[in-house]
Amino acid sequence: MRVLLFLLVLSFISCTPFSKYSKFNKTQNCYEAYVCISNNSLQLKYQSFGGFKFANDRKAYKNLQKGKKSPFKNIIMYGWSNNLNGDYYLLLDNERHPENYQYKDTIIQNRKITIALSNSVTYKTNTDFLLNFKLNK
Repeated sequence: MRVLLFLLVLSFISCTPFSKYSKFNKTQNCYEAYVCISNNSLQLKYQSFGGFKFANDRKAYKNLQKGKKSPFKNIIMYGWSNNLNGDYYLLLDNERHPENYQYKDTIIQNRKITIALSNSVTYKTNTDFLLNFKLNK
């Protein structure tokens, strides 16, 4: 009975909303005020504004979100910016669509990748930029 209880507790502790691919994310400065995010295992290349803080795992996410639960699963990457007053997610095979986000999907290597951008990012030029993918081909 103790072993079963231990395994049950362990499964809850180890559950993460992050995809197994998120550990392969790499970020680097690619232009003056921009960051390039790549994930070779997904053949993904994404360009973001440089003022974002990023999370690739549950621990970093909790530090940025102060313990808030993620509205999504299969997170490839999470970005948050105080300057733009918003956040966004790169998601793998997303099926959740909370109303307070805008979405853009693309298919890479037969996998659906979604950008979910919070509606609090209001300027059209910012939303247009963040909702676009740059793909490795």
